[in-house]
Amino acid sequence: MSVVAEAAIIVAAATGAADAVAALAKLPTHGRRHDARDQLRPRRDPRPAQLVRLERVVEWSGESGLSAHTRLRPVLVEIAEARLVHRGLRLDRDVEEARLLLGPVVWDLVRPDRPTPRGRDTPGISERRLGEVLAALEAL
Repeated sequence: MSVVAEAAIIVAAATGAADAVAALAKLPTHGRRHDARDQLRPRRDPRPAQLVRLERVVEWSGESGLSAHTRLRPVLVEIAEARLVHRGLRLDRDVEEARLLLGPVVWDLVRPDRPTPRGRDTPGISERRLGEVLAALEAL
């Protein structure tokens, strides 16, 4: 099973678990008295911390090219390296082969010599482009 497919399954399971927890929280308490202390208790996000972190990374990466480079790119590099290792290749060692296998859209984001964008005002990664990158990585 591919890394991206496994991640999709984990996200779907986490979303289902979060929905179940939210539904349980809405059930009547049958006589339990609520007091001011209930209002003061912090509510925890029922989703796994990794999922919440990745959601934020994707959101920030859509807003800023610098965020896409410093936060999302390392995740994509890790996925690309995991996909390439199955073919006996390394991103930093087998540059030409990796570039050809990954294709221009993915390569532009994960190439070892990619320069850091100048400033936070650079455009982030679009949803469409991120979808293309993930599809290409999954296909590898």
